[in-house]
Amino acid sequence: MQPLQASTCWWALQHSPRVAVLEEALLMETSSVQRLWGGREPMLHRLAQAFQQAVSQAAEPGAAAVESPASGEGPTAWQALAQLRLKLGGENGTRAERGTGRGTGQGTTPLDADDFPLWTLTALQQHSAVLQRLGCTRWGHVRALPRAGLSRRIGAKALRVLDEAYGLLPQPLNWLQLPEQFGLRHDLGYPAHHADAVLQAAQPLLRALQTWLQARHRAVLALQLRWHHDLRRVDGQELPLWGELCIRTAQPAQGAQAMAHLQRLLREHLTQQRWRAPVDMLELNLLENVAWAPDMLSCLPQPGEKEGCQDNSLPWHEWVERISARWGEDAVRMVTPCADHRPEAMQQWQSASSGLQPQKPAVRPLAAMSTCWQSLCPPWLLAEPQALPLQGSRPSWHGPLQLRAGPYRLESGWWGEADALAVRDYFVAFNEVVGHVWIYRQRAAEPGPHVASGWGSSAGAGAGTQWFAQGIYG
Repeated sequence: MQPLQASTCWWALQHSPRVAVLEEALLMETSSVQRLWGGREPMLHRLAQAFQQAVSQAAEPGAAAVESPASGEGPTAWQALAQLRLKLGGENGTRAERGTGRGTGQGTTPLDADDFPLWTLTALQQHSAVLQRLGCTRWGHVRALPRAGLSRRIGAKALRVLDEAYGLLPQPLNWLQLPEQFGLRHDLGYPAHHADAVLQAAQPLLRALQTWLQARHRAVLALQLRWHHDLRRVDGQELPLWGELCIRTAQPAQGAQAMAHLQRLLREHLTQQRWRAPVDMLELNLLENVAWAPDMLSCLPQPGEKEGCQDNSLPWHEWVERISARWGEDAVRMVTPCADHRPEAMQQWQSASSGLQPQKPAVRPLAAMSTCWQSLCPPWLLAEPQALPLQGSRPSWHGPLQLRAGPYRLESGWWGEADALAVRDYFVAFNEVVGHVWIYRQRAAEPGPHVASGWGSSAGAGAGTQWFAQGIYG
């Protein structure tokens, strides 16, 4: 199924759970959902508006306005298709039929099934020469002929289709089922040599993705765009058969604005690609998705809603993703807490684009600390602990320090490498020059059930006590 056809069919599933492709038309069974739309006429009006809006969004910029789509109705699928063909004029109708209201269905009330021309039913159109020699030009003429002799001339299959058209036999239809996973290919039909051409060719895939997400009530977190190289060798060098690009979003995305944001991200990434060979096929795969949870609406006016006020600002996560796509993942970084008692390991810097993605709730870093010591942690930590000299037996930092609070004993990091073990006594110290600072005394690790005998030997157990400054309070 081509992306445009898939997008149209998936769009129709928003209005009816039973959708099928019947020859050149899109068939929708609406008898079971008319009451949900307020009746037949309101439903048809909503369908025409929604279809026209969907086609207008899919049209290229500068294209002519889209007219209202042609539609046909009938008690059976074949009669609805016949009504549609009559409205469109039909390329296979005779000149007299196309030139009159009776043949085209224009300016007259809908025809009865007996008055439909032969060319409105494909099964009869294939035998139109034989039927016209028998004097048949309408469905009703064919039904009036003896059944046994007619079956020998045009076959039982054509007569069965005619019975289905009149509702005498059930018509088997291949009702569309939305796939569990989204994956769609698009054959360009021409070689694309640059990013703009590839991005333009990816538009039907993005529209199909949006329709799939809305029908499944899902939101995208990560997707993959793959492109097939038209050439396998360039300048004597082998090229991979497929190239690919993965894009992740910080927040679940689904609607039209989200698709526009994904399109901008694709543009930023594709412009940085080196196109060594033309592209003749695209494939879009949905890697990660979550259940869609729409934002809570507010009764207060949003920024930019006031008259004469236009808000061109971007949400924080969209700005981060665009800057990261343009300048690299590490262009914008943010700090994240870590479940560790060592002050230097309680937080770490990482790229903001990955830090904004939904993650499992982390354990509170200071969950095991006492309440009093949580309040004593300094607001500023030094990049690296600074060794302090001793004056007598007291640590010194621009003068001797006076211990105001402590000790707080910390033994952590035993599960990691040997140099990650922290066996310390923390104090709050003070002097008139540096003010209040956070220092610790390095202790030697004692062998135990979970501490190796060699750990902590570098802490200076045999060379005297070592003091370090790690944080300041103001």
